[in-house]
Formats: sequence, C-alpha cells, structure tokens
Amino acid sequence: MENPYQSPGAVVEDREKPSSSLGDVASGQKLVIYAILLYFLAAVLRTVVGPIAALAFLACLVMSWVGIYKIARGLEYPMWWRIVLLVLMLVPLVGLIELLVLSSKATSRLRKAGYSVGLLGARDY
Repeated sequence: MENPYQSPGAVVEDREKPSSSLGDVASGQKLVIYAILLYFLAAVLRTVVGPIAALAFLACLVMSWVGIYKIARGLEYPMWWRIVLLVLMLVPLVGLIELLVLSSKATSRLRKAGYSVGLLGARDY
C-alpha cells in the first residue's frame, strides 16, 4: 500500500552539464562582446584623443582574437577554419561582421545548452 502522505515525485530534467567546450564558448563570447564595445569606444577616442587611441584598437584586436579562437574551439571548428577566422579579423568591416556572427552562433549554442544569455553574454557562466 502506498503512503498517502508522500509528496508526489516529479521528473526534473537537469540542464546539460557544463563542459569545457561550453566554457570556451561562454568565455569567448564575453571576450568578443567586450571587444565589440571596445572597438566602438576606440573609434570615438580616435576622434577625441587622436593616435593614442591605437592602443585601444590593439587591445580590441587581441581580445577579439582570443575570443574568436575560444568560440571556434568550443564550437569544434577545424583548425584551418580557426586560422581563417583569425586572419579575417584583420579586415576592418569584415572583422566586425565576423564578431557579430560568431557571437550569434555562440548565443544559440549556449541557449540550446540551457544557459540564460543576455546582452553581455551568458549569465550563469
């Protein structure tokens, strides 16, 4: 005979366990988003300050390269495609579009895994 006072049992699904590839995607996406914001800030600084803003562009480039590599590794892109993405980052408008596309792909992958993704990347990471 069953216990009538026992609470009902519910099947609760756990979200996908964070793996190293999801960690790479989440941290890479944050770096890419910060690089995009720094890119626009550096453009404004270039008009105000002048050539000193080149340091901000250099920091933006380094952040975006690390972020692109992490996202591409987390999404399991082949090595030759990662290198192509890093080289394409050197072309000004193509690099910005590339950052936006990779950030979008990272967002869809993180949402599929159950993460809450906002304007500045994954919140639960």
